[in-house]
Amino acid sequence: MTTESRTRVATPHEAVARCLAEVGLTPDQPPAARPPAVLAAIGTTAPHALAGRLLRDALAAERVEVDRALPFDDPAALLASPDWRLALVLSPWKKQVATLVDELTPSAAGTGVVDTVVRDRAGRLLGVNTNSWAAQAAMETLLGGEVPAGTLVLGSGGSAGSVALAARRAWPAAPLVGSARNAAALAAWAADFEARPAAPDALPAVLAAGDAPSLIVNTTTWGETDASEERPFAFPLPLLLAPGRRLFDLNNRVSALQHAALEAGMSVMSGTYMQRVTNRCRAALLAALAS
Repeated sequence: MTTESRTRVATPHEAVARCLAEVGLTPDQPPAARPPAVLAAIGTTAPHALAGRLLRDALAAERVEVDRALPFDDPAALLASPDWRLALVLSPWKKQVATLVDELTPSAAGTGVVDTVVRDRAGRLLGVNTNSWAAQAAMETLLGGEVPAGTLVLGSGGSAGSVALAARRAWPAAPLVGSARNAAALAAWAADFEARPAAPDALPAVLAAGDAPSLIVNTTTWGETDASEERPFAFPLPLLLAPGRRLFDLNNRVSALQHAALEAGMSVMSGTYMQRVTNRCRAALLAALAS
């Protein structure tokens, strides 16, 4: 699913504008105050996400106050509740919720992944993929305007799809490679995004080639916690790390992977920038719907 012409979203402002446009909205100038909003979330870290500083900072910038924050354990209960205006969708529910909402934005439809649900003015539940726009802004910032020799995506979950769509929009002609332990999921991902699949044990040949990818994106949860780093990394780490390459690690935590990449002379970005842009998109959606 390549994109023929390049779509640039190198700044948070551009990413937010693109995200709003998919929903049929435009950025709104913050008034003195907005009606308090009721938020919801579903996922293993739902209570933490609803109380997180990055989300609250984005809402404050749009002058949106939170009336209540409702965590849910079941997607059916979430979607049946009439109380909230915007819901955060976290792992492991991003793909299932995409099959349950009334409508999907193009980015959500193109990935089968929903990270945010908004209730529009007609009462319909619209599934949004803000992560694809946020990931693209992060990667373009990390690249500093350059086009990568290729992008290597590690992992085949929902985030891998969002990153692949972002890479295809930003650099439609650049090679896209994916690697994951789940062979079936990797093959499906590669077919969806016209990418080259490579099992972890096939990566040495990919990385030794003259046209080896210069942008490495870790979408796995390895590095998310100290405990995750006690498991072996699924990919040949020494071969991934080379001076001049870039690493985009979606984990917000400063992980062992990020430290190793810095020590190898790579430019590194954690997932914090992406999370900030995602939350700016969510806050802007709430603000525009409240106008």
